[in-house]
Amino acid sequence: MFRMSENTNSITFKFSSEMYLVDRVIQTCREYLGRFNVSEFSQFRLVVREILINAVEHGNRNVAEHKVTCEIARLNGRQFSVMVEDEGDGFEYKTLNMEMPEDPHELRSRGYALINAFTDQIEFNDKGNRVTVYFSPPQVTKFSVGNDDGWQIVTPSGDITASTADKFRTILVELLDQGHRQYRFDFSHVEDIDSVALSVMIIFAKMLRKERANSQLEVVNARKALTDLFQMTRMDKTYSVKN
Repeated sequence: MFRMSENTNSITFKFSSEMYLVDRVIQTCREYLGRFNVSEFSQFRLVVREILINAVEHGNRNVAEHKVTCEIARLNGRQFSVMVEDEGDGFEYKTLNMEMPEDPHELRSRGYALINAFTDQIEFNDKGNRVTVYFSPPQVTKFSVGNDDGWQIVTPSGDITASTADKFRTILVELLDQGHRQYRFDFSHVEDIDSVALSVMIIFAKMLRKERANSQLEVVNARKALTDLFQMTRMDKTYSVKN
């Protein structure tokens, strides 16, 4: 038995306690998170798999007739919640040791130690048969480049910060070397941009003005917080900000 339902910000599974269905949930979760530009999936997969295995093996004791319910919900910003509930008797979670054992040969289970290491918060219900974790998967920002009637359209898939500044700089320099004069930055998916990335944009604008006469720079589809930032830093004098 496997059922799935979803709405705008969550997806819910209910399935029999059979291990092969855990893999089915994981694969569907990967596709679901991809809609929110979550490209780094390894930690999320580890967390969800460990919780689901615990529910099937220890909660429902591999009794196929017993069901597992799992809900993945997108919260504010980039945080997600993962709720998993089984039909077992629960356990005394207050005695659970969530620290990774120092001795690599210790036989104690490392499942919840791994879950604790990769999540922001863990909560249990009183019975101990439902666990909810809060998780902020790391974002890997990618940059796509297109052309629209002579305009080079640069679209980041996520935030532009110090960790992605080198990649951002390389792309802009390559475009400049190709001789383009018009650049439009589509910030539809950008929630945050730090001072390092702003410096990249400032330096690029100076290089462009120096090497290409009649050049144009635009930022479109930016959130209000970003348009306010451009105004505060006076970058709106260099980049035409349009929504």
